[in-house]
Amino acid sequence: MNSYVFIPAIALGGYGIFLFAFMAARRTKLNNAFILVLVLSVLWTGGSFCMRMRLWPSEKFWYDVSLFGLLMMAYGLFYFGQAFVGEKKSKLTPVWLVSLLLINIINIATGFFLEAPKMIESGDGQVSFVYHVTWTVGILFAVCALILIHMMLLFRKSYRTDEIRKRQLRPILLGILCLFIGQLCLCVPVFKGFPIDVLSAFLMVIFMSYALYRRRLFKLTLLVSKGSCYIVVMAIAILLFSNVIVPLASVIRSILGRYADNYILITAVLFTLLTFLLYYGVKKFVDGVFIKDELVKSDALKEFSENVSRSLEINQVLKYVTDAVRQLLGVQKVFIFIADSDGSRYDIAYSASPLDSKQVSLKASNPIVVYLKQKCDFLFMDEFRCLTVYKSMWESEKKQIRDLGVEVFLPLRDGDFLIGFVAISAKEKNGRFTYDDIGFLSSISSIGSIAVKNSRLYEKAYAEARTDDLTGLLNRKCFYQVLQEEFEKNKDRSLALIILNLDDFKLYNQLYGYREGDLALQRVARIITASVGNNGYTARYSGKEFAVILPGYDLLSAKNLAENIRRQIMDMNKAEKDYTLKVLTVSGGISSYPYAAGSMKELVDNADMAVYQVKRRGKNAIMLAHGGSSNAFLPGDEGSAYKQDAYSEYASTIYALTAAIDTKDHYTFNHSKNVAYYAASLAAGNDMGEDFVELIREAGLLHDIGKIGIPEDILNKPGKLTDQEYEIMKGHVENSVGIIRHLPSLDYVIPAVIGHHERYDGKGYPRKISGEDIPLSARILCIADSFDAMVSRRSYKTPYSVEYALEEIQRKRGSQFDPKLADLFVHLVETGEIVPRKDHEPMELREDSGKRKEVGKKKK
Repeated sequence: MNSYVFIPAIALGGYGIFLFAFMAARRTKLNNAFILVLVLSVLWTGGSFCMRMRLWPSEKFWYDVSLFGLLMMAYGLFYFGQAFVGEKKSKLTPVWLVSLLLINIINIATGFFLEAPKMIESGDGQVSFVYHVTWTVGILFAVCALILIHMMLLFRKSYRTDEIRKRQLRPILLGILCLFIGQLCLCVPVFKGFPIDVLSAFLMVIFMSYALYRRRLFKLTLLVSKGSCYIVVMAIAILLFSNVIVPLASVIRSILGRYADNYILITAVLFTLLTFLLYYGVKKFVDGVFIKDELVKSDALKEFSENVSRSLEINQVLKYVTDAVRQLLGVQKVFIFIADSDGSRYDIAYSASPLDSKQVSLKASNPIVVYLKQKCDFLFMDEFRCLTVYKSMWESEKKQIRDLGVEVFLPLRDGDFLIGFVAISAKEKNGRFTYDDIGFLSSISSIGSIAVKNSRLYEKAYAEARTDDLTGLLNRKCFYQVLQEEFEKNKDRSLALIILNLDDFKLYNQLYGYREGDLALQRVARIITASVGNNGYTARYSGKEFAVILPGYDLLSAKNLAENIRRQIMDMNKAEKDYTLKVLTVSGGISSYPYAAGSMKELVDNADMAVYQVKRRGKNAIMLAHGGSSNAFLPGDEGSAYKQDAYSEYASTIYALTAAIDTKDHYTFNHSKNVAYYAASLAAGNDMGEDFVELIREAGLLHDIGKIGIPEDILNKPGKLTDQEYEIMKGHVENSVGIIRHLPSLDYVIPAVIGHHERYDGKGYPRKISGEDIPLSARILCIADSFDAMVSRRSYKTPYSVEYALEEIQRKRGSQFDPKLADLFVHLVETGEIVPRKDHEPMELREDSGKRKEVGKKKK
């Protein structure tokens, strides 16, 4: 036996280890192809080794096995190369397979192509094998060469279109070159007797394994599977015992004495025990080094999956992704880029450190983004820098990536759409990203993509539920939610509210159509949004009305902003191309907490009231609300013109309506005048402005106008009303609103009219609202209406004394009446600022009089 037999033995052992590793790996076409190469290498090398060792059954048998492995290696390499470049099965693939199988069958049967070598034994006992080479060997080389040329053509086709693949193919090409050189060296005399072909084949397998590892298609920890542990332990045990068996046997025999014949049994037991202990030790070491790390990653991935599945907030999901990547890969920087609404740009939405710059933005046309969209599940910058497309990038684009320190890009996909991507810096201590890392990142990509997609859908639905479809501003419902939140946040600061109402917008729609009207609303929304910026919130309050919430603003600051918006809207249609469009103007009201309102409701009501006053004073102005008063800031020199009585134009309408009811019921006419007086006096005593006082006076005149629709027999019934009659009587509130709503110039009194029979405790009608949900004007009207009902004569009752009426108001403060307004009304009457209007001497109420009627009900 020659002295180089250890080389095929080592190669055979190496093939076995590789085979164990890849048999345990995830089965893919490429891994299966490499397993085929390994099996053929084992047949080639193992057959050669067994032939040289002259093992059973014969040298000829092992020669045929070795030659089969050698010839089929050409097909194995072709199949591997085809899988490596991702090429579909070629039509020539079965041709090459059948050709090689036929050659092997013919050669086994006849030895036509290459006969089995002759064994020559020298005088010193050395055995050598001599081959008889003829021209027919050229056929073998030709067929194998054609197959390898076909493989090279596939390689060339692949790396011409993909330069990253070109780098990945280099180790494989080097391995094949080693194999080719090894076969040529067999013809060189200096290598006579040396198994250079086996050594070159082993080097080729190492190069191919390296190529697969570079592509991160397997992990080196697979080498520590249970099977490989057995092999390592057995090898160590055999080496130990082969060196200590002789001295150990003599020691055992000397100890056993007359039982020395049993030393073989004792030795076998010791060998078994040592093997078991070695296996246990190696397994514990493997579990501690590799399995433990895998369990940590598995647990972290499970925790990450659970966390993102419970969250629908995009920032929280991105935080979970960033934390998972940073924690388990040991990287310092992680950036997550998310596509904008139209997918034209990818901006940094989250980073691992709050100190990281987030100003980097990549266009959808950036080569990195294009590559992530089209080609790969991962992008490694060390590979991407070798591509022509990288070299074609602008230097500024390259600098962006260099400044971030990114080495890996991980895509987040929704089908074919690239939602975003994770940019990861290099690992600490410049470590390479391993197979395990790629598997972990792949899981992060899959889970993270779904989570980001769901969170974006949720935020889109959430935004759509909060925004107006036409303008993109907050809708009315969301406006009230935001206002409530900001009101609670700014209780120790100021909070301003601007309400802007477009003037004559119905006419604008009639003149130019609803499409042009929608465009105008969108332009107005853009003006308001641009003017407010990040200083507040903008909302579409109603069809032609907009609202602006300004945390931290006082009245003066809000007024300056509103004036700026008003001027921009007025100039909006003055552009040359829009000269045919009517100029749009806006009427605005401003209220502020705590200067002009004590509650959120007052904030809105006072701003609304200011808008009403601007409308009545001529429109196109901004008005400030101070408590209940409103001061207008009118454009130009028009302000003084609006100081005159703005209500005179509506007086005739109001008195015409009250005169109509007077023809049916004289009491209602006088009662309305009295209520108007009491309510206006109470509003003035509450420091409300002139505009509000006048509004209350008009509401008092019109609050019972709906009684014109009540039958006279019920209106003037001298006795108590039945339940059915009382329900009819209660309908006068809706009747009043129904009449007034057809008079747009007077619709501002509706809140007071519809709520003047509501109770502070919520037991009134028609809406059964309570507390400060009842408009302030309605709460004032309620007291005035009830007081006059008590001190006036009616068909079913004589008047009560003023003292009794005041006592009733005091008694029902907090239940029927606003307590503060009730106290104020009593005070104003007692000080003479309000003088009760009586048409006769009141009747003193006797203690034993019947059941007291509820204050405010005329009849029940």
